Order: sequence, then C-alpha cells, then structure tokens
Amino acid sequence: MAAMNISHSLDDPYLDIFHWEIFSLVNSVIICTFIGLLGLLANGINMVVFVRQGLTTSMNISFFSMAISDILRILSVEWANICFNPYIERLKAPIMFDYVFYVTGGWTVGCAARITLYISLYITIERCICIVFPLTVRKFITTTRTKLVIVLIYFANTLTLVPEYMTVYLTWLYDGQRNATVLGVGFRGNRSQTKGITFMLHVLLIVIGLFCIVVMTTVLVLQLRRQRKWRMKNSGSSLSKESLSTRDRRSAVLVIVVATAVAVCYIPIASLSLVTVFVPDFYVGGKYFNLFRDSWALAFLSGIINSSSTILIYYRMSSKYKETFLKLLDLQLKLQKTNDNLTENG
Repeated sequence: MAAMNISHSLDDPYLDIFHWEIFSLVNSVIICTFIGLLGLLANGINMVVFVRQGLTTSMNISFFSMAISDILRILSVEWANICFNPYIERLKAPIMFDYVFYVTGGWTVGCAARITLYISLYITIERCICIVFPLTVRKFITTTRTKLVIVLIYFANTLTLVPEYMTVYLTWLYDGQRNATVLGVGFRGNRSQTKGITFMLHVLLIVIGLFCIVVMTTVLVLQLRRQRKWRMKNSGSSLSKESLSTRDRRSAVLVIVVATAVAVCYIPIASLSLVTVFVPDFYVGGKYFNLFRDSWALAFLSGIINSSSTILIYYRMSSKYKETFLKLLDLQLKLQKTNDNLTENG
C-alpha cells in the first residue's frame, strides 16, 4: 500500500504536465489561435468599413479606434499562444519564451484590453447624453472632442506601463539548466521601488471601468425605456418631435449590445485581477500556480472572443454597416471577376 502511494505521488507531477499540455493545446493553440486569426480579419474589415463610411461621426471614430486596440490585443494573445505552447521548448531555441512574453506581450494585452473597455465606456456615456439631451447633444459631443478623448484613453493607459518598463528589460542570461546563454529578462537596481505599481494600476482601472460600464449601460437601458413610454404617451402631441429619432434609438441599442458583450467578457479578467491581488500564492511560481495559469488562459480566451465578435454585432445591429459591408464584398467580387477575365484573355 505504501509503495502504491509513493508511486501515485511521483506520477502526480507528470499527470499535471500532461493535463496542462492537453489543455494548452486545445484552448490556446487550437481554439484561441483560430478565433484570433478570424478576429484579425474581422477587425481589419471593421476598419475598412468605418473608413469607407467616413470618420466624420463620433461613433465611427470610436468604433474605428476600438478595432485598432482589439487588433493589438489579439496580436498579443496570439504571441502568448506561441510563447506558452507546451511544445515550444522542444525547439531548443536560446529564448526563455515565458519571460520574453512578460516583457513583449504580457502588459500589452492588459493595456489594449483597458483601451477597448474605456472606449466602450465613452461610447455608452455619449449615447446616454444623446438620449437625455437629444437637441443639444451635438454641442457636447463633437468629432474633435471624441478624437481628443480617444487619444487621452490611449495615452493614459500606455502611461501606466512606464513604471514597469523603467525597471524591466530583455537581456542575455546564463541558464544553468541548459548550460547556455539565453534571451531572458533583466531587472534594474530600482526594481523594488516600482514593482507592482503597473499591476495595481491595471487592476484599479479594470475594476473601475467595468463597474462604470455596467452602471452606464443600465442607465442607457432605463432611459430608452423611459423614452419609449414618453413617446407612446405623446404620440399625438407636437412634443413628440423632440423625442429621440429612430436612428439614435438604433444606435443606442447597438451600443447597449456592444457594452454588454464587453462587460460579460471582462468579468473573468476583473475577477482574476482581484484574486491575484488578495490571494498571495495566486501568481507565477506560487502555491496555486496551476490554477493561476489555467484561469488566465480561459480569461485570454474570453477576451479574444470579445475582440473578434464585434463584426457580428455590427452586421446584425447596424443596417448602415451591413450595407457598406455588402458593397465592399460586391466590389471585391467584381474585381476578382475582372482579374479572372484578364487572366483568361491573357
């Protein structure tokens, strides 16, 4: 019996490694990578559609900017899928992939996620103002102010990375296990002064942003219902002319769906960020490392689903987007047909 227990305890680490390899292969290498590639294509299409419509409205500017941050986020997650591939070490490359990702992609994922979150929040606030003050909204929300807000969102979130990158850098290190020099991570002498600042800012901004977007989305839904009741009550009155236009109502519904999708997909990220703060051993190398690793892998998946699915929401909820998309598709088919004819004649 004792021999059996010893044998079982020795097998556990190998079982953990085996389970991680299977989980990582299915979740990250196959599912997450495939969805990410589709997401890159989808956000590229989104950018082309909004440029074709013209970046002359606040919503188009915001959605275009969101597509950029989503592409950045997807690229970072795809890089993570490569670095944490369970078979990457078999290449024997002189690179410590997990540490290299920490510097080149780990913080980029969080930064891009926050940018998308706060752009979504801005759009939701804008729609709330549009409903509450339908006649004066254009005085509050202009394309110039929207561009300024978007730039500030990008700048502020990028600025949070400064404390981390002031003390962390890529360098060549000697790896005793490999008995070779490999590319890894180095820390400057003032590391203790900045350690944890960037992550705490990330957690704070994610939690505040998620809370605000839930509140503002709820307010937007309630305001739409209020407008609907008011419109039905005053349908025969001249006051109904001051009510929200059909176009604005559809835009508000589109924003509600986008914001709801963001809120749902960001719950795992916010939850894990808080757990990482309050549970000491929930980190790389800690007692709950396996749970930490698997949980964040699923959080990456939920994030990449959110970044990749906006094209479906736009196509389903926006008739203008659908019309522009179909025109682009028809134009592409005509160009392809013309090229085929030229090839045959040539």
